[in-house]
Amino acid sequence: LLRMAEESLSAAGIRVRGLSPLEIATRSMLATSDFPLLLANVANKRLRDAYEAAETTYQRWAYRAPNAPDFKEMSIVQLGGAPELLTVNEKGEYKYGTIGEGAEKYKVVTYGRIIALTRPAIVNDDLRGFDRVIVGFAQAASRLENRLVYTQLTANAAMADGIALFHASHGNFAAAGAVISATTLGAGRAAMRKQKGLSGENLNNVPSYLLGPTDLEQIMYQYTSSQFVPAKGTDINEFRAGGRTALEPIVDPELDANSTTAWYLVGKNTDTVEYCWLDGAEGVYIESEPGFDSDGVKLKARLDFAAKAGDWRAMYKNPGA
Repeated sequence: LLRMAEESLSAAGIRVRGLSPLEIATRSMLATSDFPLLLANVANKRLRDAYEAAETTYQRWAYRAPNAPDFKEMSIVQLGGAPELLTVNEKGEYKYGTIGEGAEKYKVVTYGRIIALTRPAIVNDDLRGFDRVIVGFAQAASRLENRLVYTQLTANAAMADGIALFHASHGNFAAAGAVISATTLGAGRAAMRKQKGLSGENLNNVPSYLLGPTDLEQIMYQYTSSQFVPAKGTDINEFRAGGRTALEPIVDPELDANSTTAWYLVGKNTDTVEYCWLDGAEGVYIESEPGFDSDGVKLKARLDFAAKAGDWRAMYKNPGA
């Protein structure tokens, strides 16, 4: 950072020969230097690299919605199936039908923090402390996104109909908690297949993902592994990789904080949980400002993000045992 500050001053025509490290750091933060702007550019590039490399799981099963145009409330519009076709007798008339509709609402929220990079920090940054701070910001943003998406499952908030996301009235909540097995997975699959749309049509949803906390990781992989070899016909597990309703296991510690026994089935290419960013602000960004009340540069990390459960019909929860 000190070398960057020195080059910025030299490019602005300011002599740096004979200046102490503290003097170089101080002058580089004045308006006559491009150092604050250069610092922001470097920070943003490093931040984006670290942010995109951060390991999260929500992208594997949640739906990536189009970016939000602004901070206004948005609706997840749900349309039912077309009405059933009716018999038309000779010289009879066609009857009108309707399509059911519903909506879930949410909006983008801004998250952020500010850190101050002081003159001594720039002078002493020989151990890449600046890099560690930026990487830390990136990882914090990724963790926040992951947590917000999984919170849609664990919070079990009320939907537009006033009923909790997972509830017996929605037909997506196990009557009694039980461990993962071919029987309980089959019960969840049957519940998803029996779901009906807004117009009363059969949806025939099937699960594609098995979500669970880290405590269930071993058993989740056992029941979804392609290495499963049945000893007899009744042991055949169609949820294994290659099975007719194969499940992809997704383990995330965000679920542990809520329950170490609960597990979820989630469908694919259907309304489940969706997430989005503000248009033109996909991911986390850094802004900088030269310090006025103190010698330094302020770096602000900003994230505009939102997540919302769009429908309950393609999700199922078993509280476990």
